Amino acid sequence: MKAPANQNLYNLIRAYMDALGTSRTTVVALKSYIDAVGRLDCAVADFRPMLEGLNTVIKNTEPKVIPLVHLIEAFEAEMASLGGLSLEAAKKRAADILTQKLQQFESATGQVTVHCMNCIAPDDLIIVHSITAYIRNALVRAHTELKRTFQVLALKQDFFRTKELVNDLERHRVDHLLIPEYNLSHYLKSAAKLFIGAVSVTPDNQAVTGVGTANVVSLCHWYHVPVYLFVESIKFAHKSLPDQHIYNEEQDKTEADFTFHLKTFSHDFIDLAMVDHVVTETGEIARPTE
Repeated sequence: MKAPANQNLYNLIRAYMDALGTSRTTVVALKSYIDAVGRLDCAVADFRPMLEGLNTVIKNTEPKVIPLVHLIEAFEAEMASLGGLSLEAAKKRAADILTQKLQQFESATGQVTVHCMNCIAPDDLIIVHSITAYIRNALVRAHTELKRTFQVLALKQDFFRTKELVNDLERHRVDHLLIPEYNLSHYLKSAAKLFIGAVSVTPDNQAVTGVGTANVVSLCHWYHVPVYLFVESIKFAHKSLPDQHIYNEEQDKTEADFTFHLKTFSHDFIDLAMVDHVVTETGEIARPTE
């Protein structure tokens, strides 16, 4: 049974993922880790065990934050190769390694943004769902830097992420429509593309995505609207979908005088067979096969 403190951290990370997306959550987590290492005051003998304890928690979040897991695993390997160091030297080396990992990840995310921009063609009507920061930035930059004329069909999700998207599109005068997700069927015959991101991509050809993405992808696939998945290669997981720890809970929800007993999941998943284009920091890649 998980300790309550661990579950509280998992809840916090999941809240960040809902509000910021996986990539920005990874960046925030790494920056927080670097800051925590700098503030740590302990005996030198306790330093590595404390890091190992935190690393174990990070690697078992619900769902797993795969880019963060891979970066922490690489960090652990580099730290294990070091000999005996003083506390200050160990703290500096840990911070330096984590900073390097952070910079590499941010570079990959920036490259995905550029490839996403290049997938936007004049007169496109682009559906966006489970939108990540790099897709949002790509939409803005394609309009402001590449001077391409297109329209964004934004599907309303949670308040924070929808507000952030709409604010950016309005601020940079990107032509857009905001609609409820359930009204998508009215636009499918005129849509050119669907852009999505993912939490992770598994070896059994499944992508863990935001809530509601599976329904949107299914509709687009049925109507032959090309589905573009933009994802850093570090999000490719080593283990299959059942090992991704998608969070679920049961709760009672009362409306008027009736109580519903609901079971909910924190994320969706989609089969890569319904994805037409997988784009990483290296550009479009062949869809993985089992």
